[in-house]
Order: sequence, then C-alpha cells, then structure tokens
Amino acid sequence: MPHVAVGVDAGGTSTVAVVAQDGEVLRTRAGGGANASVAGAEAAADTIATTILAALDGALPHAIFVGAAGAGRGDVAATICAALESRFPSARIGVRDDAHIALRASVPEGDGAVLIAGTGSIAYAINGETQTRCGGYGYLVGDEGSGFAIGSAAVRSALRVLDGRGQRDALVDAVMARLDAADLSQVLANLYGGDGVALVASLAPVVLELAGSGERSAAKIVQQAALELSDLAKTAVARAQLQQSSAPLVLAGSLFSENTLLTFLVETRLKNDLPQMNVYKSRAEPVLGALAAAQRL
Repeated sequence: MPHVAVGVDAGGTSTVAVVAQDGEVLRTRAGGGANASVAGAEAAADTIATTILAALDGALPHAIFVGAAGAGRGDVAATICAALESRFPSARIGVRDDAHIALRASVPEGDGAVLIAGTGSIAYAINGETQTRCGGYGYLVGDEGSGFAIGSAAVRSALRVLDGRGQRDALVDAVMARLDAADLSQVLANLYGGDGVALVASLAPVVLELAGSGERSAAKIVQQAALELSDLAKTAVARAQLQQSSAPLVLAGSLFSENTLLTFLVETRLKNDLPQMNVYKSRAEPVLGALAAAQRL
C-alpha cells in the first residue's frame, strides 16, 4: 500500500504543503499565512488544514509533520496537533516550530544552529539532547531584526517626517510609494485597513535596496537589524554550548535569500565572533525538512 507523507511549513506570510508518496514528491500547494502568534492557534490550524487538503487532492495521508510559526509554545503546538488529528484521524501527526524544520532542511541530523529572518525572527540550536531558542516572540514584543522590525522602523521614520519631526528623505519617499499613500491619513488607513503585519514586513526589501545604495536612514535601520539578528544567533549558540564547535550555523529565511548589506553585516559579525562554526546562507526549503520528518513518522 502506498505511503503518503505531508510536510508543512506554516509561516507568517504563507503556508506551504508538500505531498510525497513512497518518497516521491507529488504536489506542492501554498496557502495564506498561519502564524499562531498573529492569527491565533485555531485560525492557524484551519489555514494549515486547508492547505494540506489542497495538496492531498483527495489522497489519504499516513503522516503529517508541521513546522509552524508560534508552535514553540506548547499550548499552540497542542492546539494545532489536536485540530489536525480531528481532520485527519488516520494520520500520524507531528507539530514543531518552524525553526526546527528550517534547521533540519539544511542539517538533517546532528548538532547545529539556525538563524531565521523573514516576517519574524528566531534563532534555534541543537547540541545533542539540548535544544535552545532565542527570540521568536512575535511582532508585538519581539522579532528583532525581522522583516516586520525593519519595515516598522521605516514606517516610524516616515511618520516622524509627516507630522513635522524630521526632514523628508529617500526612505520616506519609498515608504509612501510602497504604501500607495500621499499623506499621513492614507498611511494610517492602509496600515490599519488590512493585514498590517504583512504590509509592514513588505517594506523590508525596499529598505534593504536603499541601504545597499548608501541611503543613510535605511542603512542605520539595517545596521541595527544586523546587530539584533547576530545577538539572537550568538545567544542561542552560547546557551547550547556550541561556540567552540565546528557545527553549522545556517542563515535562513527571506531576508537572507539575496546578498544585501544585511547579509554581509550578519555574516561578518558571526564569522568574527564564532570563528569555529561553519556560517553559511541556506537555500534549502524548510518545508523539505518537515517532509523528511513526516516520512520518518
């Protein structure tokens, strides 16, 4: 009987599900964001289940493994797991946070660490039986150095100018253009009229591009983000006691997908402060780490 496994990467911007039968990938489907810290665990579980059903296309799953933003909290993981068990009663279900699958997509086994910077941010490290996390507390109280943090800093800079507390520069112009706003009221209407988290995070590439061209305000935001992200990684590595090891330290997430001032600063800082570790950017899709875990189930 064919065995069907499903791996899911549920992040703040999108949810991706991959279906494999007897080890061969059949389909990949994408859905909306499913960050439990933003939408709530039940809403996140519903988005995840809907995406899984689309990917299955009528097939019956034997195992499902989900890496979900916010699932580092035990109550969130339990809620998502229970919801999926009710939808897919014949399948074995596993739920972990998205940092775990991001690491395992690049480092299938053994010790290592990952720094993720996308809509949110988190660092995660494994040393034997020891697993440590740093950050990942969501946009309200954490996610330092993330796409949301970078975009939020840019919006704050624009708002200061618009209400007369600063001088207009290229960063403000770029923020206004991206938000399709001509004045302060339109900025606020657009930010609060829809998915503000995703919209703010979408400003990060604009800031990175300007910083790369030497725009001063944007460069300052990126420099601060690099400091925050580096500290997340170094703290997770230290708590896992990996500082003196040659274990890999993987940079993952959308903010590390291209060579920018941010990636240069983060890589340089980490390589200087953790010279024994193998620091590198990864293009491995986290969902493949989830699929491998589902196949082991």
